[in-house]
Amino acid sequence: MKGQKLLQQTPTSYSDDWQVESVNERNGKPIGPRANSNWLYIVPTGMYGCVNYIKEKYGNPTVYITENGMDQPGNLTRDQYLRDVTRVRFYKSYIRQLKRAIDHGANVAGYFAWSLLDNFEWRLGYSAKFGIVYVDFNTLERHPKASAYWFRDMLIRKN
Repeated sequence: MKGQKLLQQTPTSYSDDWQVESVNERNGKPIGPRANSNWLYIVPTGMYGCVNYIKEKYGNPTVYITENGMDQPGNLTRDQYLRDVTRVRFYKSYIRQLKRAIDHGANVAGYFAWSLLDNFEWRLGYSAKFGIVYVDFNTLERHPKASAYWFRDMLIRKN
């Protein structure tokens, strides 16, 4: 190797490997309402679009949706957290779109809400709440939110 110059490669990030651009606007307008996080927009039709794209592009492999959810600001009252109407609407609309994709032949074997419990979020700390179960971070008491009851009823086919 004497006399050869080593080429330095610029490190890439994992998001560069996706070969896609993440956008939250189309023609200058938001693609949907924004959740608490500045990068998280509520676009239920994206669930159908993504799952159907995977079905068409990759020969309908088995798919598991491992995280789907939204956050709320970390400064609401306990009652506001427990009556999480926006999160209930979120899950209803996303699961409706997922069912539509399944009805059109997508091979979806599992779905997981993001997240079961309010927790310490790696980027936002305790300033956002993601769970369907409210956690009081001072006492660690846990209380199911309206979205938890909606999930229960949906799973036993009451909704």
